[in-house]
Formats: sequence, C-alpha cells, structure tokens
Amino acid sequence: MAINVNKVYKKVLSIINKEQRGFITPDEFNKYATNAQLQLLDIAFSDFTSVSNLDTAMRTNMGYADIPSKIKEKIDQFYKTTNLTMQTSGDPAVSTGIVSLPNDIYKVIQLTNSTRTLPFELVDKHELPYLLSSPLTAPSTDYPIYYKTTTLAGATSVQVNPISIGTAVIDYIKVPSNPRFGYTVNATYGTNTYDENIYVADGLAIASDGLTTRTTISSGATNGTYTGTVGTTPGFTGSGTGTIAVTVAGNAVTNVEITGSGAGHTVGSTITVASSVIGGSTNLVITIGASDLLANTTQGSTDFELHPSEEPALTTSILMLAGISMKDREIVSLSGQAIQANAVAKKL
Repeated sequence: MAINVNKVYKKVLSIINKEQRGFITPDEFNKYATNAQLQLLDIAFSDFTSVSNLDTAMRTNMGYADIPSKIKEKIDQFYKTTNLTMQTSGDPAVSTGIVSLPNDIYKVIQLTNSTRTLPFELVDKHELPYLLSSPLTAPSTDYPIYYKTTTLAGATSVQVNPISIGTAVIDYIKVPSNPRFGYTVNATYGTNTYDENIYVADGLAIASDGLTTRTTISSGATNGTYTGTVGTTPGFTGSGTGTIAVTVAGNAVTNVEITGSGAGHTVGSTITVASSVIGGSTNLVITIGASDLLANTTQGSTDFELHPSEEPALTTSILMLAGISMKDREIVSLSGQAIQANAVAKKL
C-alpha cells in the first residue's frame, strides 16, 4: 500500500489555486513532501505510545475501535527485516562480532539469531563489565547480548557478545524513501507532465535518443529494430541493467531508445550491443554520460510509503509547510469539534 505522489501533488495544487496562493514547483513540493512524511511517522510513534497506555489500562476496545492496532498498522508500513553477518576477519581495526547496521534504520525493533528463535538483549555499553564479572550474567550463545557502537569510519554498528555468533537477523523501522514527483517538460507548452516511471538514481533516463555518446555505425548493420534487456538478452551487455531499442535504417544505426531505466549505471560506463545482434562487423558501444542518469534529470517518481489513511493529513502537512492554511471558518470549526471530540473519547 502506498499513496500516489501525483495524486497528492494535484490535490495540493488544486487547494493552492482555490486559495489563490500562487504555485508550488515540483522541487518545492518534493522537499515539503519529504518533511511531511517524516513528521507523520513521528506522530504515529507518539500516538502509539499514548494509546498503548490506554490499552494497558484496558480502556480500549476491539475491532474497529482498536486504536493501537490502527496506529501500529501505519508504522508497520516501514517495517523491514535484514540478515546481518558479523565481522570475523578483514579490517584489523574492527573488532570481531561487530556489524554495520543498514543505513536506512529509523528505529531498531529487535535482533535475533538466524532461526528467529532467540532474541538478543540490548544493553548499555557501560553495563558490559558488570555482566562479564559473573558466570551467572555473562553473555552466552543461549543468552546473547548486543550494544550499539560505531566503527572507526563512523558507521552505526552493533557489537554482539559472544563474538562467536556469526549471523543475526535485525527487525527495524526504516527511514521512509524520499517521495519524488518526477516529470518531463512539454516542449510546446512548457507544462510539467507526470512521469510514472519508478525513480532509481543510477537508472537511465527514458529517452528516444538521449544517450550522450555512442559509436557511429554508418554501414554494414542490418535494417530493423532490435530490443533487449542489458545483462539478460544475449548480445546486450553492460555494467548496469535496463531495456533499450536500437533502430537500424539504411544499414546504419539511426536511433537508440531507452525504454526501461534499469539500475547500476555510472558516468563513463558502457552498454554494448554485439554485431551478432545488429549485423555487420562492428559492435555498438554506448557510453553513459551524466545527463543520461535519472539522478541528473527530473524524470522518475517515488510514491509516499505512508498508509493510505494518512493521505488527508499528508496533504494538510504539505500545505502547512508551504505556509498555507485553510481560512474557511466552517472547516476550522468542524476541525476544532473533531479534535475536541477525540480528546473526550480518550478520557472515557
């Protein structure tokens, strides 16, 4: 489940137009949207803490009235599980038993063994000497512990004890992916047209012939259109992926179209289409330039990862970050009544 970024952008623009507050550019919208999504995740954690106290006091109901479960469902949109392999050799400056955490961690939920049957206990680093001082509290393979630390390179890591443990599984809430309204510009009218292709920073920009450089094959090729997926289709090779279509007319390559962005490309990397595919005796070699990567274009979109129920709050948050508030007194009055009713319900 996700919230379509184009749908939210259109709604925001519609409200701004109604309020006669000018215009938000896609770049401004993307910045506001990123902050709004993080704010709503923070609010979900805060709300969950509050209603959990009510749940403990048995002041919540089941089914549709189970508020803690509703809020937890919003947070679970960002739940992620990753296998970890402990550092047992290599860099001598890194102690064994240390593993760098994924760089998208927002909050660690738990660390367990590889079979998910034994949870590791989180301790503060300063408690370790006391734990090690007694055989009764010393960590073991049946009672593993871990504490948070950093490597010399500054990466957030965990130290597992005993260090003989080679693998673990971490459950965590990840940092939301930054939403992105991607677009192309209409050459005739100068308007922004939504690009529904998924954004991958090292993917290729969709273009009819936008690749920076390619070898010139002026003769010998066989007329026709040749399509393939880089790294999968025989004769289409490269360091990244993606789908392309090569057009040969007059026995020469006249066009190279990117039809699927793929991923894994860098400036200076190449895509080769073998002569066995297009005919002739010369391979077609395409060199990727900076302008060919999605990261350097406005193309490619990323939807919000929030729960669909967050869409109204998301729209309001973006408008507030843009400095726009609804002036309609009736709306403000109804909103105030709803907030007051919600506060009363929590006290019951």
